[in-house]
Amino acid sequence: MNKNTLFLKNIAKYLYSGFTLAEVLVVIGVVAALTMPTIIQNQQKKL
Repeated sequence: MNKNTLFLKNIAKYLYSGFTLAEVLVVIGVVAALTMPTIIQNQQKKL
């Protein structure tokens, strides 16, 4: 097996092992923190 095959197998194992609730909530929080300022600015421009 070459390095790429091992790398892809490790990624697949991590993705299919599932995420904990804490990890999911952290990702949702980061996405919300990055997108909320833009959404607020767009709403204020419309008014």
